[in-house]
Amino acid sequence: MVTISESSPTDLITIENRTDCDLYDFGMQIDLRASAGGLIFDISEGGAGASAYQPFEILQGASAVRSYARVTDGDRVAFVEFATLEAGQRVIFMVDMDDTLPDDTFGQTIVDGPEIAGAAIVLTSVGEEPSTAVFLPDGSATARLSGCGPVS
Repeated sequence: MVTISESSPTDLITIENRTDCDLYDFGMQIDLRASAGGLIFDISEGGAGASAYQPFEILQGASAVRSYARVTDGDRVAFVEFATLEAGQRVIFMVDMDDTLPDDTFGQTIVDGPEIAGAAIVLTSVGEEPSTAVFLPDGSATARLSGCGPVS
């Protein structure tokens, strides 16, 4: 399960393994392109976003992450590669996301669930079809990988 939450001045992306088994060697794409609010990653001062900014960084659970692609200011897609995400384990990234709506109720710096809706996650693993899930208006998306244990 992936949850995006507003935590001013930064936003949190929480990735949680809610299964009873460890997940190994998989990738996750976080794709904001179809989000209702036209979300972007705002990681640089004076960049594409409004006001505050925060680079894409791991806040918790770094041992589960093998690598992640560099996110540049204004990007709408991030990619994370996991080594092992143990049952019940969480990885939390902090980043600033802004919407690009011209007349937003809360302004472009505050991202709420309905603006996240439509964004997606795509899980990939060797030998499996990609698993895609779309974010709901509550800011969450749940995708599933089949099987447990190491991928060989």
